[in-house]
Amino acid sequence: MGKKVRHFVGVESSEQLAFIDELQALGLSNTIKLPELVVVGDQNTGKSSVLQAITEVSFPVKDTMCTRFPIQISFRQTSAAKKLPVKATLVPGPRSEEDEELLARVQGFAIEKEELTAEIMEEIIVKATECIFGDKRPLEQLTLSDATLRIERSGPDEMHWTIVDLPGMIRHTKSGKGGETSNDAGNTVNEESRARTNAAVAEELARTYLNNERNIILVVVDNVDVERHKTFELIEEIPSLQTRCIGVLTKCDRKQEGSDHWMLKLLQNDLTTVPHLDHGWFGLRNRLPTIERHLSDVERDNMELKEFSKPVWEGLSKDRTGIRSLMNYIDKERRAQIQKEIPHIIAEITQHLRECEATLKRMGESRTTPRAQRYYVLQFCNEMQKMAEGILRGQPQDVPSGDPNAMLRYKIRLRLDRFSHDICTSDKIAIGFTDYRADLEWLRTQSSDPKVWQELVVKGDGLYAAISQEAKICEGTSLPGSVHPDVEEKLFRRLSAHWEGIAQEFVEDIRVMVKDCYDILLRIAIPNSKVRLEVSHIVGKTLEEWNKDADMALRELVDDNQTRPLITRNPLLQSFTNLTDEILLEKKTNSGHPSHKAAKNEVNGASSKEDGGPYYLPTSLNQILSARARIDGYYNIALWRFIDNVVMQVIERHVLGPKCPMRVVSADRFAQLDDTELNAVAGEDESDTRMRIRLERTQSRYRKALEQWERLRVL
Repeated sequence: MGKKVRHFVGVESSEQLAFIDELQALGLSNTIKLPELVVVGDQNTGKSSVLQAITEVSFPVKDTMCTRFPIQISFRQTSAAKKLPVKATLVPGPRSEEDEELLARVQGFAIEKEELTAEIMEEIIVKATECIFGDKRPLEQLTLSDATLRIERSGPDEMHWTIVDLPGMIRHTKSGKGGETSNDAGNTVNEESRARTNAAVAEELARTYLNNERNIILVVVDNVDVERHKTFELIEEIPSLQTRCIGVLTKCDRKQEGSDHWMLKLLQNDLTTVPHLDHGWFGLRNRLPTIERHLSDVERDNMELKEFSKPVWEGLSKDRTGIRSLMNYIDKERRAQIQKEIPHIIAEITQHLRECEATLKRMGESRTTPRAQRYYVLQFCNEMQKMAEGILRGQPQDVPSGDPNAMLRYKIRLRLDRFSHDICTSDKIAIGFTDYRADLEWLRTQSSDPKVWQELVVKGDGLYAAISQEAKICEGTSLPGSVHPDVEEKLFRRLSAHWEGIAQEFVEDIRVMVKDCYDILLRIAIPNSKVRLEVSHIVGKTLEEWNKDADMALRELVDDNQTRPLITRNPLLQSFTNLTDEILLEKKTNSGHPSHKAAKNEVNGASSKEDGGPYYLPTSLNQILSARARIDGYYNIALWRFIDNVVMQVIERHVLGPKCPMRVVSADRFAQLDDTELNAVAGEDESDTRMRIRLERTQSRYRKALEQWERLRVL
């Protein structure tokens, strides 16, 4: 033991390799994608023999010792020799880290040995299997885990080198007769179903490593049925793998003669039925599992040299065959990959540390006392109010979220534009509404006789006909020839009846937007779901009042619109009544009322001798047109007044007002809680404690990693 890995040449000079090993040992691969050399392949393709050739560590080859979890072999260069240079530990993966029982079992797992023989490797794997899977029965041990067995061998003569072995992917599944078998306890187990499950789990585990674009992938296949490997399906499915995969084609002398043909064609890049790999393929010769199993590494290498010196391989490049060629190429690629990715890794570690510290800061100190609980409540209330202020002022950049629902003001503005458009152009209006100026222009083109105009207006349809009909109904309560004021009010109520439904839909949509934004802010300010639930219970009553107040405010606006007298001081209304003189009588508004000369003419249909046009309108026609002008003018004034009132008095005053959900989570409200209520909200339960411990453990890992990087930068 203690000798260098014989495949490396030159002097180890890259401290960055040691730094990556340190990050692996800290378990940062669960949250940071670290560059690794990962070996993948189908079952029974000689993967264990390739691993032994690369690492010089004898992997067990018994059928019962199949790889059920990732195994990471690391060689570390240290300044001094250790009494026990071999150490095995277990590092939980993203899934297994959620298993509290497994975490408790692996926490104390540590095996230290003086050397790393095949027997010791078998012992380590057996004990790791028992630790990971606990007391499960043998048949249940067919499941896989993402917990990684990390085996480290260190010493002054070692060279930094790490490789990850994944469970082999299943190429075919075959069942026995009837597809069933029985275990010792007499339980019937569907073997085919179990095989499919294992195949799916192995594939999912492989994807986890293959999707890390910082990894260099070593694809091991054998030269039998080379086109039918399961691993090729993943390479074709994930195009980026072609740029990161190095192919290794294995053979041994017992394989059929025709297999050399496949190997030769593949190594010469002449086999188009397999995925293209940018790094190409390397050919290796494996030990025969039985008669060559106990050959030394040197003997194995000599037999490999002898194999590839045969005439059949003369056309191959020498740097594409043999373990030494493969290791030289891998060493060059891994150094280039680490050199490129180190700055990005440091940036990710720094960002993750900040996020971890921010979460711990929001959690505050351990919340076991009223003082700590009040401080915690004060923190999330202040955070909530700060974000709410930014949202309501139209500054969503103050909220650390990319969710588009956080852009509340922008979404409200878009919905307001749609509200204005819907209420102005709605097809739900009770009476057909036309343009008053266009109507007068049309009458002018039809005739110059006011009697004809009156006949066209009275016998038409739409608003003019409605005014005429309502005027007849009210004839008994108004002077002859006049239109009773009630007519204008009744028709305006009918014209504006559709405003209510459109406004209710608008207000409800804004409330939904506010609730969605509130949920986003609450999740940011209070990561703990249990605390969020208790906070929601406390503010629930206020939110009910918030809904009622908004509904009541809108109801008052609608009622005012339907019951209050038609009142406005807007001068625009007068301009509508002047249109009659300007268009039909062709008199400018600044000339006042028709000339006193009209009084000297005949009462019925008097005309100007100068222009041949009428000087006045019949009283009934004038009253209808005047009522139409006032309705038209008032409707436009009232319409935009209603839109503004809905926005200002309902949306701004109530929906976004003091009882707005984003505002109610405030220090003023929660400071009034007594100790019992406070403990129900901010008291720390078991899940909080576990989360705090996990965050503190992760924070410690990140800090140690950055400390290691600072020491490396000084060197």
